[in-house]
Order: sequence, then C-alpha cells, then structure tokens
Amino acid sequence: MLFPGEYLKVNKVLCNKNNNNNKPIKQKFDIDEFNHTTNVYEHDKKVNGKYCNESKCKFLLAYFPPNMDTSISDIEFLTYVKLAESLGRIMVLTNVRSKKISTCQPFPFSLYYDINKLQQNFPNVKFITQDEFQKWSYQRYDKPSTSHYYITDGGEENSIVNTSPYSNSLKKVWCLDKFKLKLNDTTPFKLLRLSWNNWIVNDDGFDGRNDLKNFLLNNLQDNSDVLLVRHDIRESIFLNELPPHLPYSSIIEDASTKIINSLRPYIAILWDFENTKDPALPICSSRLLSRVQKTIDVSDIENIYFVSDYPLYRLNDIISLNSTHPVIRSTHRFSHIHTETIKLITSTIPYYTADSLGAMKSFEDTLKDELEESSIRDIIDKLVSIKADKFIGLPRWPCNDPTDSKRAKIFAELRGYDKSDNNTFANIARF
Repeated sequence: MLFPGEYLKVNKVLCNKNNNNNKPIKQKFDIDEFNHTTNVYEHDKKVNGKYCNESKCKFLLAYFPPNMDTSISDIEFLTYVKLAESLGRIMVLTNVRSKKISTCQPFPFSLYYDINKLQQNFPNVKFITQDEFQKWSYQRYDKPSTSHYYITDGGEENSIVNTSPYSNSLKKVWCLDKFKLKLNDTTPFKLLRLSWNNWIVNDDGFDGRNDLKNFLLNNLQDNSDVLLVRHDIRESIFLNELPPHLPYSSIIEDASTKIINSLRPYIAILWDFENTKDPALPICSSRLLSRVQKTIDVSDIENIYFVSDYPLYRLNDIISLNSTHPVIRSTHRFSHIHTETIKLITSTIPYYTADSLGAMKSFEDTLKDELEESSIRDIIDKLVSIKADKFIGLPRWPCNDPTDSKRAKIFAELRGYDKSDNNTFANIARF
C-alpha cells in the first residue's frame, strides 16, 4: 500500500527496479496473522488496518481501462485516479501487459510505471497494488461488498439507470474471480451516461464539464467496500486537473536515457507502414530515403534511430529464410513487398534500434518469451523519438494510412507539432 506522504515497507521493495517483483505475479497469500481473532468484525478491522491503515477500506477498482499508451495524456487511466481522489477511495493499481492495464494481466503496475512519481502527482490519493488488494480480499472473513458502474457518453441529458447484473462475465472475462468479493446477481449494476451537452467549453468562461463532474461524483457516492468502475470516455472530465501523463518506471526511463545520451545528436525516423498498399511502397521508400539524405546534409547529423511497426529486430532472421511468405508479428501482417522495402531502406542507411543498442536485454529476465508481445520496446521508441534532434515522420499520401499514422501523430504532438497549423514543424520533416 502507498499512502500520502509515506510508504509502508512492503512497497519499498515493490518500487525497486532491480527486484524480482517485476516478474509475473503468482498467487501467494500471506499467512493470516489475525486468525486467532474469532470475532468477524474485530478480525476484519485488523485486516483493514494492515492493508488500508484504516478500520474500513474503500477501494476503486478500474478493472479494464482503455488501452494504455495510445494517447498523448493517458487520460483514460488518470481519470480513474482522479475519481478515486474525489471519492476518497483507495486506487487499485491494476496489472499490466503489452498495451493493457487490467486485472487479467500478469505483470505489476511498477514494471511500466513509476509509483513514487504517481504518488507525487496525486499526494492526496492512497494506492494499493493489485497483489496486495487480492491478499486483502482473501484475508477478510466477511467478504467485501461491491457495486458496479459503467460510465459512457451520449444522449441529451445526463442519466443513470440500473442494469441487469453480469457478474459471471466479470469473473470469467475480466478475471475478477481472482478476488474474493461479494460479486453476484445481487450486486448493484448501474449505467451512467454523460450527455455531450455537458462537454461544451466556451470563451465566456462557461464550462459544462463542471456540471458533468458534479453529476458523476454525486452518483458515484456508494457505501460498497469496492467500487468496480469501467468507462468509455476519451475526453478529459477533469479539465486541467491531471498531470501530463503517467510517469514511466525508472528502468524504462533509464534505458531510454542511455540510448539518447549514446546517440546525441541523432535523427529519429518513424514509419509504420503495415497498411500502406504494395503499389505505393516504392514511391514511399524513395521519398523517405530522399528526406533522410536531405536532413543529414542540412543538419550534419548522421546517427539515425529507426522506428517501425515492422519487426526490425527479426530482420536478419527473416532475410536468411529467403521466403516470399508474409511476415506475421502478433496482430501485424507484412507482405513480401513490405519485406523487400524494409531491406532496401535498411541496406541504404545505417541505423540503430533499441535492440541493436542492447536496451531490451535488461527486460529479458523479467519478460522472457513475452518480450516481443510487451509494449516496452514501443515506449522506449517513443521516448527516444520525441527527444531526437530531428524527427522524420508524418508521411503524406499515399504513405499515410490512418491506422499507420496514429503513432506518428502522437509523437509529433509530443514534440510540439501544431495540428491546426501545418507550417509548424518543430524539427519534424515529413516525406
């Protein structure tokens, strides 16, 4: 548990980047040191004191936030933290894997994110890891009560309605059977719908989000021990009340910093091209190579950091197979023409990646076979790219499929690219 202004000994270990707690969490529950207490109320009061530092525990469990690291500000998860603060509840830091933060994932929150810095950003919020929350639920004699709220948007007016319970789905699909909770068909399930009319902010000082926020907080007042919350809101409810983003863990920041310091000055190239059509690939690769050469000539910078959705760390193995079959990486699929295109580019320009610079080795022991499916490589690529002296990205038609362009737009905006002014490049060279 983490509390405002103090950290209990159990979590000083968890936040240490060198310890084994960043490995997949296995169910291992502490011996109940209060089992000699036969009175249920007194026993659970002691368990609450151990895990919450209070006689009663009130948690907010966001069991399935939207995908992480797919927006500039991480508002999806930070909104939950702000809700916990506003409701006076302890925020459960759910597990992570790849691009997801959810109760089904195997790795602790601290592998990807810095809990100490998050605590500094939210000094009034109490946090608990999923592992500790799970132990609390197991040790309670009287199992914790729950209420479920699903927050979405739409409609002319804000509304709240009771819905049919789907507790079995939560247990089977969202892994809530990991916890010993009172979650069944008697659990209250409610749908909170936030009207788009409340999202208006104008120059006269009117901010409809104040009404929206008040409606939300008033209707989330609940006496249940655990508030199960899910939302599908991609705009900030708490305007100007959130930090810029979730702070990454020190092991990720350190790996990125080492790359930046070893390459400086350098040019970062980003081209995600899975959905670029085969006939367009020759002209796109020609444009990219031309832009790279011009950037080198003008800046006199030769170090290049190359980022792509193509699995560059497997390129030599793929080439050695001499196959015309598509290359498949998780949900990505690249044609033989894509492979020939990347071969042309990488044989023309010398480049570095997180793998070639050894940055991924520090994660091999923790992630093992799951390294390829993790998003740590993508996070490092982002941190290195936005700090580059020059950035080549945001390709133009026909090289800018909307799906492929998403990451480039995030990188560009983080570097200061103004979407409303195409002449504002902030050291961004398009091709």
